[in-house]
Amino acid sequence: MASTVKAETSHRETSAAIVWFRQDLRVLDNDALQRACVNHECVHAVALRTPKQWLQHDWSAIKWDLYERRLVTLANELAELGIVLTVLDVPDYAAIPDALCEFTQRHNATAVYWNRDYALDEVRRDHQVEQVLVEVDVHVNQLDSNVLVAPEQIKNGKGEYYRVFTPFFKAWLQHLANVGIPAPYTRETIKRANQNTAKHDVTAQAPAQTARPVLTSEAWSVTEGDVRRKAQRYVREQVQDYKQQRDLPALDGTSMLSAYFEIGVLSPRVAAHLLQKQSPDFPFGLSEGAHTWLSELAWREFYQHLMFHEPRLSRGEAFQVETDGFPWRNDKVEFAAWCEGKTGVPIVDAGMRQLNATGWMHNRLRMIVASFLVKDLHIDWRWGERYFMQRLIDGSFPANNGGWQWSAGTGTDAAPYFRVFNPFRQSEKFDPEGSYIRNWVKELADVPTKYIHDPASYLAAQYGQDLPYPAPIVDHAERRTDFIAKFKVAKSAASG
Repeated sequence: MASTVKAETSHRETSAAIVWFRQDLRVLDNDALQRACVNHECVHAVALRTPKQWLQHDWSAIKWDLYERRLVTLANELAELGIVLTVLDVPDYAAIPDALCEFTQRHNATAVYWNRDYALDEVRRDHQVEQVLVEVDVHVNQLDSNVLVAPEQIKNGKGEYYRVFTPFFKAWLQHLANVGIPAPYTRETIKRANQNTAKHDVTAQAPAQTARPVLTSEAWSVTEGDVRRKAQRYVREQVQDYKQQRDLPALDGTSMLSAYFEIGVLSPRVAAHLLQKQSPDFPFGLSEGAHTWLSELAWREFYQHLMFHEPRLSRGEAFQVETDGFPWRNDKVEFAAWCEGKTGVPIVDAGMRQLNATGWMHNRLRMIVASFLVKDLHIDWRWGERYFMQRLIDGSFPANNGGWQWSAGTGTDAAPYFRVFNPFRQSEKFDPEGSYIRNWVKELADVPTKYIHDPASYLAAQYGQDLPYPAPIVDHAERRTDFIAKFKVAKSAASG
């Protein structure tokens, strides 16, 4: 950690403290907030909007909308506990150190608390803030309640970070078994610690105008209590079926909590506590479905750890540097067809249309459309990575980068480059009745199930040249063979 956290004491300091909210917009299980309240008589909360930075980081309009709505609700929830949330507008990260320093001095605060982020720009931002605050004798306290296991806490036998998920997961589980999961503080703990009754004034701001479509996040509740109840219901009623249902996009078999993990309305520790109730031997002894869901939390942290330990991942570089020699085609017409869901491959088009219409896409579809972009269209995975970030309500830079590099065969623990999803077989396997396809590709609503996955011949026979839906823009078998051959050459050339 960047600095040592003060030990909790029975006597709180009379000086004020600042809690800086970032990607942790919650009251419960928020170590930064709770430690500040335990250690200080007076606590002020602050959040800093950085619109220029959000645009540079390709935040989607719907994620931006969710974040803004959550800020307003968070302010109300904090006010009920006697804590005022102030929201400051600064253009980008470079402006944060001075703005936060000024805010700290205005309130005569002697300490600032925050929960760490792990990508390169955020690490640099926090280092710069710490330097400025230390110069004016303000103590910095950095916590890790946005993850179950901090990046420095698990290493392999050589003292290095894990580059492959399976051994990482084993070590991650053992760490949880050895250390346990801290119990969340209660709202009463925070309320007793603060008697500040000043009023707050936070107004949601509309996302900056961009070329991206503006989608409202109104379908997503932003009340912390609602989100926790959603998590509780999922773990209680559905998680046991997660392994069987998670790959079926026509079913509501996933938790739909990823957007809340991303902006920190829900912490992974709360999710782990819910799972812990199902097994006295937690993190072991869970049902197959619960264990698989826990592994998804581990994947999320695995990618955060990778980005922390390998800053070059934040700069758009492939983990396997030898793969950068691949001769990407980067055909803009084909890319546009992929973006718009007009490739002529029903399962791919259904996934892209779901993303464009809702800001969310089923995880199995994320893998299918990513494989198609990279290994069928031979378009640089970074194009797809950025498009996803610009559309997803749950756009997580580490997870999105990790997922794209896995699909492209360029990352650590990646799918082998010669493993190429056949989108038609994927469709038959995971959407056998074509329900998901018909829901999102309306042109195919009346196509018989026998032809729904690959309808080109059926449509040609029915409509001749006047097709209601296009034929596939590429031949999968040809592009697959070409991709594998070129990727093999690129890797061989890089190795000398």
